[in-house]
Amino acid sequence: MDMFYHIAIFPGILYVLLWTVLLFWFFRKFMAALHKRVGPSSNGPAGSYQTLFDLTKLWTKESITPDGVNPYLFSLMPILAAVIAILPTALIPWSPNSVVVLSKYSLLGLVVLIGIEPFLLFLTGFGSNNKYSFLGGIRVLTQMISMETAFFLSALSPALLFGTLDLHLIVTQSSGVTFLILLPGFLLYFIALLGLLEQPPFNIPDAEQEIVYGFYTEYSGVNYLLLKLAEFAEFLAVFGGAATLFLGGYKGIFFDAYICLFLKMLFVAIVMMTIRASTPRITMKQMLHFAWSYLVPLSLLNMAWIVIAKQYLVGGL
Repeated sequence: MDMFYHIAIFPGILYVLLWTVLLFWFFRKFMAALHKRVGPSSNGPAGSYQTLFDLTKLWTKESITPDGVNPYLFSLMPILAAVIAILPTALIPWSPNSVVVLSKYSLLGLVVLIGIEPFLLFLTGFGSNNKYSFLGGIRVLTQMISMETAFFLSALSPALLFGTLDLHLIVTQSSGVTFLILLPGFLLYFIALLGLLEQPPFNIPDAEQEIVYGFYTEYSGVNYLLLKLAEFAEFLAVFGGAATLFLGGYKGIFFDAYICLFLKMLFVAIVMMTIRASTPRITMKQMLHFAWSYLVPLSLLNMAWIVIAKQYLVGGL
């Protein structure tokens, strides 16, 4: 019964769907405020019904399969992308008593599942048999290879500091001192996740003016809805991962609870949306230069900093 609750309700399918609806609405309202636009306002309180109407429209639209596509990749990849994007939620400790999968390798599972997602998006573009989709998929793969090294190194810095790959143990051992030690790693993690999520200024794979709409180009209806669900479920995984690894997870100042983790995830989302609203898209050449010339070396220096801090600042914690 507990397993059914975790799969269907929290932190399972229902929770991911609710997160997607609320985050999609919050994206619109927050970005509208930053850009001095109105945003959805007419349907429901603060335009909240508009998001439900948009999702219903996508759900009921016809899913068109163009001639010449790879039928297996084209139809399977949206489903697989959504499933893989939801799986990391089982590894994140949402509260002191709510950990679905207890494993001493949960951090490793988290970063691997997050890292697989861009490859699945590449396969959506490859299976579409469309030059724009294929180019978008190639850009996803190129960006993934460039950003994942820094992402993995920064995500593993808490494991190096605490001496464990267990996310639950990382949360229980975190403190204000460890937050300051891990702060450079958190900044590197955040920059790398912008690249993995294809968010500005790294939204190169779906640059509308250059490649129509990237790997999304041939998708419509339910298939497109599943790809967007995978995108927002991945937001949930990386935001939850950031809060768990670097911000103390569910630990709060006065009490420990899920609401503390949620507020930290919301903070990460707000910072990401502020960057999205205020930065221009960079080119592929600039992204590659930045990733390999600056991000990866800084991630290696951060690992050296963690070793020094562990030995001399926290007494070999």
